[in-house]
Amino acid sequence: MSRLSLIALAVSSSLLSHVALADQAATSVEKSAQELERITISASRIAKKDIEQAIAVEFVGKSLLEQDNGQHIAESLNSISGVLLNQLQGAHGHNAAIRMPINYSGYYLYLQDNIPLQSAAFFNHNALWWSSFNSTIKRIEVIKGAGTSLHGSGAIAATINTLSEDVTMEQTGQFDLTLGEYGYVKSKGYYSNAIGENQGIAISGSLQTNEGYRDHTASERGEIHIKHKYQGDNESITTSFVASDLEQEMATSLLADDFANNPQSSGLSPDVLASDPLRKSRYYRLSSTWDKVTDDDIRISLIPYLRQRTNDYTATWNANMPKQESQVTTLGFLSYLSYEPTTDSELIVGLDLERSEGESLSYQPQTITTTGWGGNTFVEGHQYYDDTTTYVGISPYIQYEHALTDQLSLSIGGRYDHNSYDFDNNLAAADDDGYGKRRLADRSDSFKHFSPKVSLNYMLDEQSAIYARFANSFRIPTAGTLYHISSGSTDSLIGGVDVETSDTYEVGYKINHAAFNAQASIYFMDLDDALVRAYTDDGFAYHTNAGRVIHKGVEFSINSQLSDEFEASLALSKSLHEFDKYVIDAGKFDYKGDSKEVDYSGNKLKMAPEYIANARFVYTPSYLTDFAGVLEVKSTGDYYMDDVNSKKYAGYTIANLKFNYQMSKALRLHGRVINLTDKYYAQQAEIAYGKEKYAPASGRTVYAGLSYRF
Repeated sequence: MSRLSLIALAVSSSLLSHVALADQAATSVEKSAQELERITISASRIAKKDIEQAIAVEFVGKSLLEQDNGQHIAESLNSISGVLLNQLQGAHGHNAAIRMPINYSGYYLYLQDNIPLQSAAFFNHNALWWSSFNSTIKRIEVIKGAGTSLHGSGAIAATINTLSEDVTMEQTGQFDLTLGEYGYVKSKGYYSNAIGENQGIAISGSLQTNEGYRDHTASERGEIHIKHKYQGDNESITTSFVASDLEQEMATSLLADDFANNPQSSGLSPDVLASDPLRKSRYYRLSSTWDKVTDDDIRISLIPYLRQRTNDYTATWNANMPKQESQVTTLGFLSYLSYEPTTDSELIVGLDLERSEGESLSYQPQTITTTGWGGNTFVEGHQYYDDTTTYVGISPYIQYEHALTDQLSLSIGGRYDHNSYDFDNNLAAADDDGYGKRRLADRSDSFKHFSPKVSLNYMLDEQSAIYARFANSFRIPTAGTLYHISSGSTDSLIGGVDVETSDTYEVGYKINHAAFNAQASIYFMDLDDALVRAYTDDGFAYHTNAGRVIHKGVEFSINSQLSDEFEASLALSKSLHEFDKYVIDAGKFDYKGDSKEVDYSGNKLKMAPEYIANARFVYTPSYLTDFAGVLEVKSTGDYYMDDVNSKKYAGYTIANLKFNYQMSKALRLHGRVINLTDKYYAQQAEIAYGKEKYAPASGRTVYAGLSYRF
């Protein structure tokens, strides 16, 4: 067990000593949480009613988080229309499909308390495992589609903001223990209280261990979160320290034969298993948020933050299984000012600054001989790359909102991003390292982009509104895309990659009624300059911005109190993701001399479910009002397994059963059965390098736990 895991366990366990100090009812807390359920802050960092915002933003509130008691953040996020997160290998990782196919790319911006969880220059698709979901999250907000002017690179398809528990000025706390099959144990605790007249502190921690439902998928993760808040008459200072430590065994997707006959296998060869491939990641973030409101109602927010993460793993998806080690250290600063020039307008201006230094090392841990096309003998100790990249981002933005009439408001804004890279290679430059990789000499690159945004919101009445929106967004190429490249690229082609840009057009309707609330949206997203592989006349490989992809769809969600005993919700989306203009391997020939060029134009993207659905039915019997049972049905439509559209995967439909029983004012019993019918299915299926690969989902799994609140 790692040191940080021990600390996390000590923190969560120590909270038990405070249990006897108070026995406060949770009713008022739950009520206040429900009253905030239709208020969001992610679009402008100011709490606003969702119907007053011309943007598709949904959330998971405290009541639903407690209803789920999830092992993974996906269990709650997938209740939002158009949102699909896959829990990779049954552990802590994830990829996402939000207005996109299932993918690993940097089309999403992940935040905690409005602070980016990672640098866009070193994007990792697993970034939500660095949030404090396991111990202290009270709310998760999702902006679907392009972000606002406050959001930078990556906010193309969605922005996910996890919001941690507030510091309270009166004693409150909670301890929770959950047990499950496959050796699952999760303990977490939270304690907050005043430590002076105008200040308080909150401490939370968790430890989660799991043997995994597949071979070689055991994991252990610990986290701590310490938060201090000073509250003055018109200002507050909130300082937060977050740390987590993750270690998990690694597996890979299964080939068709293993998926059918050996579903719990790791998918790894005996030689690779003998090396015990692991993923280890440590994460630290220190931040301080100063918020001030002047007598003239000018709001000022300044957030300096220091962040560091490591991510070491074996690339089990590569035949030679190279070892990857990386560390990224970031110093950032977010500044924000808003004021009202007139009684019917609001102006927001801000500046985001970031300096990140990323160290990357990749080497061959053991000698491996691969067969087939591109087969080779990879010698132990060979270094593929060893370098340091320094990234600097400077991003001023402006957003102006004006009430044109009592019902109609206009919002217009823009963001300018200047991004620069300095690459320092610790290895000698080489056109080919003998294994198809090129080592670049030291170099610098920069990228600039301006993102305009405009929207209209029309209040039909006090409870409903319609809106229309246009937003341009972008994502920068990562350091890996720029500098970890294949051999054969000529000097004239290196550095020729530019940002990917997108235009989102959207119309929507929202209604917040006393008995129900609902949202509906229709979107069209045009993704230009997508990164594709291309080749020179001599067959040399390089990356270029040559693709155009179209994403369009309809999203609908509704939550209704059917009666005193029954509540129902439905989240449904239907989408189409297709190539408009997309050619790969142009000018490339195989070993027989045949052209390898493939034109995907008009094809559907792979791993793009036709629909995503989540339905929940909550039953609170009148004769047992402290009990709530939940039946959840999740379903995804079929999709093509490759971009050639040669084969489809049928998708899946599963059911989950959950319950919560408030045994007393302080003690709550909870449980859940995931995959109630024990359906065998794949979370995702694809054809890669001519082989079918399946990521098996877990079968029926039972969890139960106790929660004590004081």
